[in-house]
Amino acid sequence: MRLYASSTLLWGKTFEEMCQQVAKMGLQGIELWAEQAWHQHFSIDEIEKLIKQYGLKLSLHAASWDLNLCSLNKGIRRQSIHEIERSIAMASSLPALNVTIHPGKRTLTPAWTNWHMQCLQEAIDHLEEFAQLYGVTLSIELMESVNKEFVTIPDVMNELVENRTDTIMTTFDVAHIPIHADPLLYFKKLERINKIHLSDSRPDSYHVPLGEGQIQLIPILNEIVHHDLPIVLEGYDPNGQNQTLEKHVTYLRNCFLDEEKVMIR
Repeated sequence: MRLYASSTLLWGKTFEEMCQQVAKMGLQGIELWAEQAWHQHFSIDEIEKLIKQYGLKLSLHAASWDLNLCSLNKGIRRQSIHEIERSIAMASSLPALNVTIHPGKRTLTPAWTNWHMQCLQEAIDHLEEFAQLYGVTLSIELMESVNKEFVTIPDVMNELVENRTDTIMTTFDVAHIPIHADPLLYFKKLERINKIHLSDSRPDSYHVPLGEGQIQLIPILNEIVHHDLPIVLEGYDPNGQNQTLEKHVTYLRNCFLDEEKVMIR
């Protein structure tokens, strides 16, 4: 297991404070959210220097908040593509060559799903070429099964990524699997997985600490521990106390104890 912490678990901290905390907890890297870096004015030079100083790896989560790659509104589609292009350019400069993107969602009812899928395919066509120019791999995230999201099951994701270059991969998010479903089945059906997002969820809340939700975690953890994929511990924690991240790590330590394959020092 190569464990990373999502930067949103360390909201409001400087990038050096993030690196200090992640290294102290024995994790291997950080997945930096582009919008958080822009909002907090992290510089490319600062990120590069500190990642090297603390011996950490870096991946990037592209801009996603308030965006929709397949919106009915052409202006929103264009701006969404532009913000992801900015994210790709930033990732290439760092370098953080593994970049997760959100696939967009329906503006209108399910009857329009085919239109939105065609629109999304065209956006991915463009972003695939753009990412190739920058030497960056895009990883499309499987989304939660909620209103307007439609890239929520393996069959739809596999259709989106099939017949593409290795520039286009898949991010598997455990917390996005319906609570009644087995994440392991989704994992085995999905193609081109190159990154895993890990947290728990409840009917009223996504991305809660591991063990505090209702996801069937043990089968999927027993599977992914054998794969050499970056696993990003996720959530949003604005209180500055690192509580969610610490709960994630404690849960994994208790699950695997001293097994060497779980790389927590």
